[in-house]
Amino acid sequence: MSKKDSEPAADTWPPPEQLPALRKRPTQSRSRALVDAVEQACLRILDEGGEETLTIARIAEVSGVAVGSIYQYFPNKDAIVTLLYERVLDQESEQLLKMRERLIGVPLESALRDIFANIIRVETRLFNLNKAFHLRYHSALHLGMWRGPYRTASEFIEATWLPFLRMYEHEITTQDPAMAAYLLGQGLRSVIRSVLEDIPAHLENPALLDHLVAMAIGCLRPPASD
Repeated sequence: MSKKDSEPAADTWPPPEQLPALRKRPTQSRSRALVDAVEQACLRILDEGGEETLTIARIAEVSGVAVGSIYQYFPNKDAIVTLLYERVLDQESEQLLKMRERLIGVPLESALRDIFANIIRVETRLFNLNKAFHLRYHSALHLGMWRGPYRTASEFIEATWLPFLRMYEHEITTQDPAMAAYLLGQGLRSVIRSVLEDIPAHLENPALLDHLVAMAIGCLRPPASD
């Protein structure tokens, strides 16, 4: 086997951060009630005191579940927070499908504005839930790829952004739609990720959305070279 064959694909290296998993999933009504009580206690603590106050001891106190019982299902508090994110991403996945249906027939710039506005809204929601967790596991909290059949970023782009651009072939001039699709689907999400980490207050600035749309249009309608 050559060195090239043994190396992972560019879009899978380094491997994306995996969300912490439960030790076991509850199967009976009693165990499901226990896990649900722990999850709701986690959400309440985050809402009332923020992530600095989130500890297993505090979760046990608020939920009424013994610490030992919590550890039967959760290896650490991040595994509990994962449940909150799973719930949010499942909700947002349903909304994303509806939004995609509404975009059919919408002019390109308006469609891009709606798409990026939705990404900003979802990223803000996830970020505000638990800032440290969101930044740490950001690669695994990709709404577009959530519970989808995509193994790599390339598969996601080919299945979503490329078909989107084909709908607007009459409005774009780029000679490299595959590259443009990648920059829109991954590059601009990375920009939003950087804003989250460096200047989160700007997420609510309307200028951010204007700039993202302008950057996208620049990719799709690059100036003609001499």
